[in-house]
Amino acid sequence: MNKIVEGVLVLVAVGMILLGMIFVIASGIENLATGLVMILVAALILYYIYRSTKIEAAKPTLVSQTFNVKMDGSGKFNEKGMTCRSCGAPITDKSIKVVEGGLMVTCPYCNAVYAVEEQPKW
Repeated sequence: MNKIVEGVLVLVAVGMILLGMIFVIASGIENLATGLVMILVAALILYYIYRSTKIEAAKPTLVSQTFNVKMDGSGKFNEKGMTCRSCGAPITDKSIKVVEGGLMVTCPYCNAVYAVEEQPKW
């Protein structure tokens, strides 16, 4: 339930209780009946607000989080073009495949197949 609506209903219920008590204090059979009905309606409104709040609290809440992570290397990166070991032709990303966790290169010119080995950075 909307918090604003809930607050208005609580104010109405409290007002009805106070007005009902005034009617009960005024006595007389009509006033007594009117006062008790007002207090009963106010109690039902407060019970409805209590139950709806409890039901809302029991529902699971979906929480979505967005993480913005920027990954930078520890030094300066220079992009190098790859060339075939056999014929020296340029290798594109279409010529590289991942096979069993390793990078395999197939040269589109001489059809040489070999594994890419990473050079140490030191």
